[in-house]
Amino acid sequence: MPPLVDLVLAAALLVLFALTARAEPRRWVTGVLLAGALWAATSGAAAAVAPSAGALAWLVLPGVGAVVLGLLFVGNGLRMLTPAGRSRTNAVALVLGLAVLAAAAVAVGVLPAGTSRLAVAAVVVLLLPGYPGLVLVSYALYCLAYLRRRPRPAPTAIVVLGSGLVNGTVPTLLANRLDAAADAWRDEQARGHDPLVVPSGGQGDDEPMAEGVAMTAYLVAHGMPTETVATEDRSTTTEENLLLSREILRARGLDDSGHLRVVTSGYHVGRAALLTRRLGLDADVTGAPTAWHFLPSAFLRELLAALTLHPRINLAGLGVWVGGSAFLAYAVSPR
Repeated sequence: MPPLVDLVLAAALLVLFALTARAEPRRWVTGVLLAGALWAATSGAAAAVAPSAGALAWLVLPGVGAVVLGLLFVGNGLRMLTPAGRSRTNAVALVLGLAVLAAAAVAVGVLPAGTSRLAVAAVVVLLLPGYPGLVLVSYALYCLAYLRRRPRPAPTAIVVLGSGLVNGTVPTLLANRLDAAADAWRDEQARGHDPLVVPSGGQGDDEPMAEGVAMTAYLVAHGMPTETVATEDRSTTTEENLLLSREILRARGLDDSGHLRVVTSGYHVGRAALLTRRLGLDADVTGAPTAWHFLPSAFLRELLAALTLHPRINLAGLGVWVGGSAFLAYAVSPR
């Protein structure tokens, strides 16, 4: 495809992204459109720099995404080298990450060579990391685009999602969420609004109390009036956080009186926003700061969890990618 056509396609996808994001920003398709625009732009640039690359220019972004995904898996898997991180999950992550990196590396060398059906099949297998690489890019772009949006003022309630206690106390990660929720509440107070604050989290097997109870105690200790807080203390997942918090609002007659503000960690915003839309909640999701060293493994877990929300779409996408890879591998193989 000529570079100019790639650039026109990228511009068209950006316009479509802007229209889609304005209508409903809590859709992964916004990230897909951004990834498509970036994919067309990078392939056009690669074709302009190296005209002989031809169709291979379209493999630049999937290849980069696959390498980044492999590095994330390897980074998460390296935790098993410490006594506290030794687990089957981390071992699988390490092996999977090394396999993805190896496949991406070998694909670069094998793709231009071979004419047999076996060679083409081998290239298809080696190109498989390209699809999850694109998924990673699209999800990251969706999250970044959503995080840049400003939440609407005057929410009916501020729901704070729990994240686990450490030795029965609120850890830094959860404290950041609670501080962000308290700041949002004070901002609304300054505007003349008084939203209900719902700390949400049940009790884990290793916790002496429900997260919601500890979260409420933290907020009250930091100056929030007790009558402003309604504790949700039964949830065990993000989806339950949202559903059970909605029950509390319904019991108070607040479920249909306006939108919600959902506060969580920055890395968790994307999936939480997808869930609010899936559950029919009118909500803006905002993020609290997270330590940089925690982000890679946390974002990887969020990506994998988000994939389970759209299993059929991702299986269909993988099928299309395999078919396209087979056609590309056969097309570029020397005769």
